[in-house]
Amino acid sequence: MKEWQCIVVGHHNNVAKTIADWEAQGWKLHTYNTAGMGGTWNYTVNHYLLFVRGE
Repeated sequence: MKEWQCIVVGHHNNVAKTIADWEAQGWKLHTYNTAGMGGTWNYTVNHYLLFVRGE
């Protein structure tokens, strides 16, 4: 049975390290997506990583 975990990474500088950490624990990156939120002065981009492992 497959396990799924969705992780939110707040800043793009942390995406590569997060992927490496999860893959070292046996997870495989399935999907990577972004979504921007906020107005002109407080605009934030969240990075969503969907990991999978198992059969």
